[in-house]
Amino acid sequence: MSEAFANARPTLRLAGEERSDLAEVLLTALATLPLAGMASAEVHCVNWAQSSAGGGADFAFLDVALGDRLELSMGADSSSIVFDGEITGIEERYGDGAPRIVFLAEDRLHRLARRRRSRSFEDRSVDDIARELAADAGLQADVNLSGAGGTYHQINESDLAFLLRLASRFDVAPRLDNGRLRARAEQADASPIVLDVQTNVQELRLLADLNHQANTTTVRGYNAATDQTVSASAHRVAAMAGGSTAADILDTLGWPGEDLAPVPFPLTQSDAEAAAASHHRGRARRFIHGDVVCDGEAQLASGREVDLRGVSPRLRGKYRVVHCAHRFDTRSGYQSELRLSRPDWGS
Repeated sequence: MSEAFANARPTLRLAGEERSDLAEVLLTALATLPLAGMASAEVHCVNWAQSSAGGGADFAFLDVALGDRLELSMGADSSSIVFDGEITGIEERYGDGAPRIVFLAEDRLHRLARRRRSRSFEDRSVDDIARELAADAGLQADVNLSGAGGTYHQINESDLAFLLRLASRFDVAPRLDNGRLRARAEQADASPIVLDVQTNVQELRLLADLNHQANTTTVRGYNAATDQTVSASAHRVAAMAGGSTAADILDTLGWPGEDLAPVPFPLTQSDAEAAAASHHRGRARRFIHGDVVCDGEAQLASGREVDLRGVSPRLRGKYRVVHCAHRFDTRSGYQSELRLSRPDWGS
């Protein structure tokens, strides 16, 4: 049986330099890693240190500046970085014990959120647009959305909001992965992390929910160039654990479950097929979903898979991590908080 909490104090680096002075007075640290969009971090420290002149205490960390690179590692291995970004806010707090300083940081995707513009991309693929947005922010890109040419409009949107909207057409969640913009379909995890309610899971809630599920998703639109309506439907998704999907169960029960997706409005047949598949897949993968609090594990991140054990046969198996947070405080130690989802359960 593992210990209830992992108590390894986080390691902090500023501009690549380890700062033990920050770690020693750290009170809480939180790294939030969503499946799509910016990751963020919040670090709370005591803002009071022994004066170098020997005349009592003084404010500390005046050398930390906005824009500094902040790396946060958790767990026994100080090389396991759970967050790498830039400080975008510094807050000071007074009135409840010793003064505190709070460092707020976001990963480098925040640079895409800082520019709002309106423009048109003609005869360009979504892959090309995503690479251009990444390059504008000084990022490398790992992109595989669509190579088909088309016309796309960015209308009073930030570059990040535009990218998220384009990627959502293909049920893809753009995020930073090892410093690169990742915008491609999720893949099977070669080494899923084992979570067992008998050992490293502290709290677990799972729900298999047929509400808002569909056995067929249809998308309809209009192609002005050919003066023809376009339509496409999607019926099935791949099972993650070889079990029954929500569509399978709806069919067995004989319950109606057709979903007509109003957006995005497709302009070509290929657009309609992609939109139907994306909408159906995005809804179906949330058939089973829930939350986990477990012993801190720095390798956990959104997009990874976990192998859940110690639960009933219909719920055990692999789940996708769709939201991840790493939390440390001096009372509870190091914990990881996850949101999981899966499109099927054991029959």
